[in-house]
Amino acid sequence: MTVEELKAKIEKKQADIAKKEKNLSKYANDESPEFIAICDRLFSAEERDYSEIKAYKAKHNILFLGDYYSKRYDLEDAKATLAKYQKQLIIIQDKENTLLELPEELIIFKNNLITRWDKFDQWKKEESKKEYLKYQEQDISAAERHRLMSNKYGKNYRDLWYMTNKQIHNSNVKDAENLVLNLLNRTIELCGKITDTKYLELNQDNQGYLIINGIVIGEKGKARVESIGAGGYNIQRYHIRVLVKEIK
Repeated sequence: MTVEELKAKIEKKQADIAKKEKNLSKYANDESPEFIAICDRLFSAEERDYSEIKAYKAKHNILFLGDYYSKRYDLEDAKATLAKYQKQLIIIQDKENTLLELPEELIIFKNNLITRWDKFDQWKKEESKKEYLKYQEQDISAAERHRLMSNKYGKNYRDLWYMTNKQIHNSNVKDAENLVLNLLNRTIELCGKITDTKYLELNQDNQGYLIINGIVIGEKGKARVESIGAGGYNIQRYHIRVLVKEIK
């Protein structure tokens, strides 16, 4: 979900809450102060304890609570949803701000991964389709056909068939961004806020992929970054493992 989409959801939910609060005041006049106080305690607690509500029903010999309770329940549920959206917005905005401030080496590294992953996934999508059709033309059972395809292209080989190239690209962008953010977060945990990345180097491995190695300097110390690539041949998509070790 994008920042704009979340902001729109937040605005809509805030309007919904305002409407619910206005309507709730109409039902409050029909309830006793005792019941309203019970509801206040119930819905303001971190964990809801319905024992007071059950005791109130037994005391007054009623099976169902009035409209005030249901409207209050809906209101508090809407507030919880709003809080969830607001938390998600902060996380996404922090992520976007971090990505905007990436060191040049990490930007190049990320973009290279996206390009290579796009190329591989598009190749796998077309080749697996062709091979599946070839097996269909032969006298091979569906179970055996699936086994052969899974062995060569992985059990989820069909997933790419139902994705457009744009969807594949967007998925790879997200994967690459998450990889880089994970690298940054682990580095910050070891050496604090990053202050210098000039000792980071981009090298090309034997499969033509960029890998990133070197030293990162932070406010609290230094960390060594070492990336190890694997795959990129046959049907296994190239993946990369980035190690971050504190320099003492």
